[in-house]
Amino acid sequence: MEDLKANPHFSTREEMNKEDLKSNAFVAPELKKGEISVCISPDLGNQMPLVLEKWYVKVGDRVKSGDVLCAIGNEAVTMEFESFYNGKVIWICEHKKDLTVGDVFGKIEGI
Repeated sequence: MEDLKANPHFSTREEMNKEDLKSNAFVAPELKKGEISVCISPDLGNQMPLVLEKWYVKVGDRVKSGDVLCAIGNEAVTMEFESFYNGKVIWICEHKKDLTVGDVFGKIEGI
């Protein structure tokens, strides 16, 4: 056990639990009022074109970090895309739009 404790990256279960309690929960990064964040099509690694399958929000909706904005997918995989920020949806692309990696498909403004 002493050999393990000599490693600076080693933590006991009790130490990790205490650290978890200190960190409490994820705190959403804040967008300043008027600051805009863009939602960018991810690289799912399978080289197949993506389609914006479904919107769960509309322009004007307020969202919080972790809220599901839309579903994006292709023949191999479908994923729900979550907001990274708290704010207001100010623009979304059309439903069923074909997306390539890096395309902007939505915008959120800090409020």
